[in-house]
Amino acid sequence: MKRPIKILLLGLCVLQMIAVQGQSTELDTVFVKRTVGVNEFEIDTLFIPSGRSSKQVLAGTTFLPYSDKMIGLLNNGLSPISLEVVEECDRSVDPRTFDDYPKFLNVWRGKNELTIDVSVVANCCHNFLGEAEVVGSDTLNLVYTAYGGFCSCNCCFTLRYKFNTKMEANYQILKFVTINSNETVGQIPATE
Repeated sequence: MKRPIKILLLGLCVLQMIAVQGQSTELDTVFVKRTVGVNEFEIDTLFIPSGRSSKQVLAGTTFLPYSDKMIGLLNNGLSPISLEVVEECDRSVDPRTFDDYPKFLNVWRGKNELTIDVSVVANCCHNFLGEAEVVGSDTLNLVYTAYGGFCSCNCCFTLRYKFNTKMEANYQILKFVTINSNETVGQIPATE
């Protein structure tokens, strides 16, 4: 089980320190510290353009907001609801089968909602940033990027992508799904 993440916002202090050293920058800085053991921790650094930062700091597994792919997704009638890890680091999967991944586990539609579960292989200590895009006229391509500290193991994670499909019928009805433009193709059920 991962320990809580402590976020230290040091934007103005870092800007002032850099200016004192004779350098100038237009960046705010966010340091993210996570305890990984007794007296051990990891630090990630985010640089945010000054004056353009939002209230959202990317931490853990989440959709990457307002990327070109995500804006394009909105223009095709889908809007992201959530990206989450529903099964953490399953070490029972035989590493000799890792080449068979990613795999689609479930694809289903509810009322105005599309949910897709996919199993992926990544470093045991990673989190995921996700995006999605419509490719061609009928295919949804899910994108994930694993990031974070490194451990000495790989394992399988189950990621769950959820989308609002209220406006999908106004644009097109998707039939297929891929992950990271992989040849693995899943079927998307017809709308209810």
